[in-house]
Amino acid sequence: MILYAVTLSPFAARVRLALRVKTLDYAMQPPPGGGTRSPEFLAINPIGKLPVLVTDDGLAIAESETIIDYLDERFPAPSLLPADTGERVRMRNIIRSFELYATPAMSRLFKQMDPVTRDEATVAAEIANWRNGLALTDRFTADAPFAAGGAISKADCILLPSLLLCEVVAQIFGLDDPLADCPNLAGYRAKARRHPDMGAIWTETADALAAMRAGK
Repeated sequence: MILYAVTLSPFAARVRLALRVKTLDYAMQPPPGGGTRSPEFLAINPIGKLPVLVTDDGLAIAESETIIDYLDERFPAPSLLPADTGERVRMRNIIRSFELYATPAMSRLFKQMDPVTRDEATVAAEIANWRNGLALTDRFTADAPFAAGGAISKADCILLPSLLLCEVVAQIFGLDDPLADCPNLAGYRAKARRHPDMGAIWTETADALAAMRAGK
């Protein structure tokens, strides 16, 4: 399999974690043709975004969550879907609460990165929205070895890189630890960074992001 992605992408990190947990072999490559808008890459993914997984039989799969779902269906062991019904509900609540209430605010904050052009009122409003999304996600996160319970799941694939991105947002806007008021998420982050698979993905992605920011 080929994963078209870059190491610094938190969305690619979601897929890389799923591949690592399932011990699947793959080659990671940058988009062909020099970028995501090249004709060569658009022929693979007309959306023009990373990551994209191309299977050994030529199936091109776009969007990180869709890729993770494919991997879990095609390679079901170990499963990223909790066996317990309650944990499956928790997994979905974690993903939905973060994606619906924290991610959009972060996306809008990234448009305010430049201190020269940023609108401080917009920044303040979106930071409040972002913190609200984190608080909601915190309510669903388990006080357990993994985000949804006793085993690694799709929630971990989504949440771990997202929390790393939260740290980047905090650094850009000079904020304290964004999880200071989210004890479940803070505890989860600490445990996740000690886990061999999740910790490796965190470190690789964080190092790539730091190198990118240092090069600016």
